[in-house]
Amino acid sequence: MKESDEFSILEKYFKSLGNQFYGSSGILIGPGDDAGLFSQKKSDLIFSTDVSNAGIHFPKKLAPDSIAYRSCCVAASDIPACGGALKWLSISLVSPSNELSWLKKFTQGLKSFAKDYQVPVIGGDLIKGKECSVSVGVCGEVDRKDFLSRSGAKEGDLIFISGTLGLAKLGLKVLKSNKKVLSNKEKRYQKKFLKPKIQTTLGIKLRKIATSCIDISDGLVGDLGHICKQSNLAASIDIDSIPYEGAFEDALTWGDDYELCFTVPKQKLKKLNVIANKFKLKFFKIGEMSKGSGVRTFRSDSEVFLKSQSYNHFG
Repeated sequence: MKESDEFSILEKYFKSLGNQFYGSSGILIGPGDDAGLFSQKKSDLIFSTDVSNAGIHFPKKLAPDSIAYRSCCVAASDIPACGGALKWLSISLVSPSNELSWLKKFTQGLKSFAKDYQVPVIGGDLIKGKECSVSVGVCGEVDRKDFLSRSGAKEGDLIFISGTLGLAKLGLKVLKSNKKVLSNKEKRYQKKFLKPKIQTTLGIKLRKIATSCIDISDGLVGDLGHICKQSNLAASIDIDSIPYEGAFEDALTWGDDYELCFTVPKQKLKKLNVIANKFKLKFFKIGEMSKGSGVRTFRSDSEVFLKSQSYNHFG
């Protein structure tokens, strides 16, 4: 492939990703110019960026379509964590390969994500480099009064999570084993790592009910700790009430599950249960906010002290 082929690659493979969703996302002009153009008049926008690097966020030999899909999930999870509706993505790729077959498979992963979550790719960038790196910018929509921040938790609020923890860590272990034949459980673990479900519906339905929210990317204890710090409160969680698989310490501190952790006032518990039944949503009460600081973990009324709090790139 020649260097000049970069532009033909962008034109052929990256230009029309999710373009069937332009109208619903307010896109006026998609990829092809120096920037995309979109219209937004009725509500506010939220924007976030996440970078996924080979050897850190995913195995270096992972299939390109899986790299693309997972990288989109990692970034998009921030939008429902703020109560937002996902509107569009922007993808910047450092490709380790100049083979068209690799790039075509990568765009297949983007197309799958765009279809599953009905969201377009508005633009991005493509360069060649030694190691694969994917930077995904995500844009969401929410009224400022409905924005779910980490600082809104109140004393006495109940703490919930949206699903089972620890599955992604087990899925990564399955991937690294290079097993040819997987059990149904191993397939489930692997899917959780490669295609973590983004809680788009739950995030929107938590507006006006939750007081704070965060996605569990770096581990429950560490991420809940961010809510504690920004809300100037403490949190107590009961390990026995947390659905998890694998070692409980991994489940609480590893991350990568991308479930939501959120706080709800006790008086709004009935409303929470109503939306759960109406939209068939799952969540689990795991603890309560209180005066103080930090996260404390208990099992059978005895405090459990963990070796680490969460994943930290510079820890």
